Amino acid sequence: MKQSTSTTNQHGQGLPEYALLIAAIGLAVIGILSLLGIRVSDIYCEVAQGFGYDGSCNDLIFFDDFGSGGDNWYSFYGHDDNWSFNEGDDPNLCHTGDGGDVLLAEGSGGSDYNISADANLSSGNGYGLFFRTTKNDAGRIEGYTFQYDPGYEGGQFIMRKWVNGYELWPPLSAAAPPDNFDWHNVDRQVEVEVEGDTFTAKVDGEEVLVGSDDSYPEGEAGIRTWGSSQACFDDFTVESR
Repeated sequence: MKQSTSTTNQHGQGLPEYALLIAAIGLAVIGILSLLGIRVSDIYCEVAQGFGYDGSCNDLIFFDDFGSGGDNWYSFYGHDDNWSFNEGDDPNLCHTGDGGDVLLAEGSGGSDYNISADANLSSGNGYGLFFRTTKNDAGRIEGYTFQYDPGYEGGQFIMRKWVNGYELWPPLSAAAPPDNFDWHNVDRQVEVEVEGDTFTAKVDGEEVLVGSDDSYPEGEAGIRTWGSSQACFDDFTVESR
């Protein structure tokens, strides 16, 4: 997993030189693939299809089944220890620490897209999907979240706008779940359709909430938790609309 902050090597230029060499090799590989008419996104999509992604390669922006660790993610607040990548026959990503965090998916940026993930909240007050997320000039997070939030007013689905590192109050929109809705220890598929100034959230294929705002036209996708919430995620997908 990558952090959003950088460190300086106080003992010479070895690490920076290695980083530049790796970057140069990566650019050279991308250049060779481009000359051969092969898009990196196509390779990415073919790999994703091998792990169960069944969408169109032309639409895929990002996919991760968490089988290869956290190389495609970075912790916005540097709380890597709060997360666990579980390997095995059915790998996933779990938030297991206290205090919450935001993980953003590298290369997931765009304007209009669908985000989906399989998720299971075992305890705590919830989790959310970040979308159109950016870091402002002050280094603070901005964007939107759809939140699966049993801790909000007895349990609500809500959408929030983030400005200069803070989530605004009241939420952009909020809605109660169906009667007898089980928040915890249930596998859910959560999804947000982002198009123009309208954001539509679905849980298990059913529309639960619509929000609207035009402040942020584009940005990355990601995951958030807060407090001591314990939640696991799988098959995180971003597709263009």
